[in-house]
Amino acid sequence: MARELTGIERQLVLQYLIDGNVPITVSPAQRDADDGMIRSDSSRIFPVAVRGDQMTVLAQGIILLNARESVEQFIDTDVRVQFYFNKLGLYFVTKLKHTSSGPAIVIPAVILRVTDEPPKKMRDMSAVLYYEAGKTAGGVHIDCDFADDYALFVTPQWSDIPESDAARAKDYLERFGSDVFLIPVCRYLAHDEPETAALQGALRAPTVLYLDHERIVFGAETSSLRLKDGCEYALRLSFPLPKPLKTRDVYVTCLVSQLFTSDDGSKSCAVCTYTSIKEEDARYLFDLVRS
Repeated sequence: MARELTGIERQLVLQYLIDGNVPITVSPAQRDADDGMIRSDSSRIFPVAVRGDQMTVLAQGIILLNARESVEQFIDTDVRVQFYFNKLGLYFVTKLKHTSSGPAIVIPAVILRVTDEPPKKMRDMSAVLYYEAGKTAGGVHIDCDFADDYALFVTPQWSDIPESDAARAKDYLERFGSDVFLIPVCRYLAHDEPETAALQGALRAPTVLYLDHERIVFGAETSSLRLKDGCEYALRLSFPLPKPLKTRDVYVTCLVSQLFTSDDGSKSCAVCTYTSIKEEDARYLFDLVRS
């Protein structure tokens, strides 16, 4: 559960917002049916970043937004507002209203700390990337995330890309090639996805954007992607099975065959081709993508 700020902490944060040129991220709020937590709903509308010079924070705890076009879609809806305070990720949930001064947000009594929670798919699947040879527990490894809004087990379609990102994604696709697995690459690099982590500047795990029986595609902030072009890594993929069985583990080695970076250099994608995989595991993955 996210921790609420105390009254004194809230006052400090409020003054920080008033005094500082603090950018925020606005996204539609969604209550998770599993645990009641309110999170950003990125499945329908993507988050919007508002620069510090696009807003004014009043002493009464009201944020006036001079960014009507970008936030107009959120007017009269509940939104989750995220920002950093001394590198600590914070958020609150409120309603974005239209006023005579333009779009406005009332800062509520409750402000919470951001917690780095794995996407929902991590409850069912897992991917562990080993940076040293072998699959022993003592090896250097990282638990990767799965992108909630990327359909892993269907063939990627151009229609998966939000209209707002289509032009930039098409430009990437024309440069990178027409292979179907490059659609999620271009989608990832084209989308300016503002995201607030629990701690600003912390390294984030690579996100699985696509996988099939021949390759797996990772995306990450460039500073966090430790995969090197031409290098080989070990990977364990785990998939849930019907009860009473637990999981199906697939072990592969993969080679970074292609690296792609966004034009601004902030995000990168690594296409990793399997160099060793059991025939029955390749068939299992092939059938998953077809299903």
